[in-house]
Amino acid sequence: MLYNETKKAVKPMQIQTEQPKNGADEHILVCLSSSPSNARIIHTAAKMAKVLHAKFTAIYVQTDSVESEKNRLRLEQNIQLAQGLGAEIIMTHGEDVPLQISEYVRLSDVTKIVIGQSSARRRGLFGKPTLTEKLISVAPNVDIHIIPDALNYVRPHRRRLLFGAETPSLRDIGVTVLSLAVCTAIGFLFDHLDFPDTNIVTVYILGVLMVSVLTKGYLCSMAGSLLSVVLFGFFLTEPQLSFKTYAVGYPVTFAVMLVASVLTGTLASKLKDHARLSARSAFRTQVLFDTDRLLQKAKSNDDILSVTCMQLSRLLDRSIVAYTKSENGMSTGRLFAEKKYTYSENLLNDAEQKAAEWAFQNGRRTGATTAQFGKSECLYLAIRAGDRVYGVIGIPMRPEKPDSFENSIVLSVVNECALAMDNTHNAAEKERAADLAKSEQLRADLLRSISHDLRTPLCSISGNADTLLHNGNCLDETTKQQIY
Repeated sequence: MLYNETKKAVKPMQIQTEQPKNGADEHILVCLSSSPSNARIIHTAAKMAKVLHAKFTAIYVQTDSVESEKNRLRLEQNIQLAQGLGAEIIMTHGEDVPLQISEYVRLSDVTKIVIGQSSARRRGLFGKPTLTEKLISVAPNVDIHIIPDALNYVRPHRRRLLFGAETPSLRDIGVTVLSLAVCTAIGFLFDHLDFPDTNIVTVYILGVLMVSVLTKGYLCSMAGSLLSVVLFGFFLTEPQLSFKTYAVGYPVTFAVMLVASVLTGTLASKLKDHARLSARSAFRTQVLFDTDRLLQKAKSNDDILSVTCMQLSRLLDRSIVAYTKSENGMSTGRLFAEKKYTYSENLLNDAEQKAAEWAFQNGRRTGATTAQFGKSECLYLAIRAGDRVYGVIGIPMRPEKPDSFENSIVLSVVNECALAMDNTHNAAEKERAADLAKSEQLRADLLRSISHDLRTPLCSISGNADTLLHNGNCLDETTKQQIY
């Protein structure tokens, strides 16, 4: 059953005269996720797009949350399903998912959004609104179709540490302990010099900020915030080496210090995560720009393939395998890498070549993460433009699989490679056609020149013969001999 939630502001005494839009003006956007119900949502959106003859787009917003391997695999399957049903895949990143979706809706003239009903529920009057509720509020001028079968999906209970953080590494623990030890030592120095306690509190807040910047996740910054208050109360308040205090205002100082440390650590961790995501996005965007610029300068298919594979190696930080079209079918494999990698020894064996041959013959992806040749080391993508297959590119799935955002960029780079090779093929065909036309023109000119050179004496011969035939009796023998 399909539920449609629409929002319309109707003024009093106003008659609506807007006519329904044509199907060609419709633009349907489906939201991708790793939920098991997302496949049905994609099928529903694809059917709507087919019935309405509308443009079909699928969007995925990447956040800094850590997905499990199972969810990542399911997300890749959903992305491939949407692409197979004719959707244009859009990948973006940001913490505010509804805002990212609404921005794309505004810039791309989306008319309908298809999304699954979130299994989360608002808790209490002041609870956090769900994703669906946020999307309705930030995109009020778009029809939102909600598929409620996501309610049947119950997320498995997973044990999490405080604030959903991952287990810290030994390095992070060492950085936290060292930072707090240095802050405590500075606190003893300030206390010996009779500095006010506010200066010591500031030092601990600075220490928590350094811990947040130098460690990963939230757990170390939260632990640093709590330990800074404990260390300050135990070592640097009277009486020292005790949690008892004679000063009336110290409990308030402890509370303010704890809140300030927690807020500082949390904000620093979020800024660090955003900076990491922004840096990754900027690097990948730069790779796309560089690839497009270098492909425009490439003159042959070998140059195009070399540029593509080297850019993919730079993007994914691994070796890339490539096969090109030859006169006898598919050429032998070539290995491209910016530096030497550990997992590149078995990328050109017979089993891998068979998988690449299948991708070349069928023009479809195969290898790792697919049904065909699933035990291969690489995922093989055909360099295909229309019905022409120019080669195959192999992406190793070790040491780790590329994420969904990287997969989207890989597909874009491979498509750019196919387009560049297709343009080179068309240019070569055009040049051959021009050479053939020029040869035909030269042949026609030669025939005209020969026929002209033959007609000139033939006309004289024909005229003299006609004179001899019709007026031979009137000519003397000398004239006849001259004519002969």
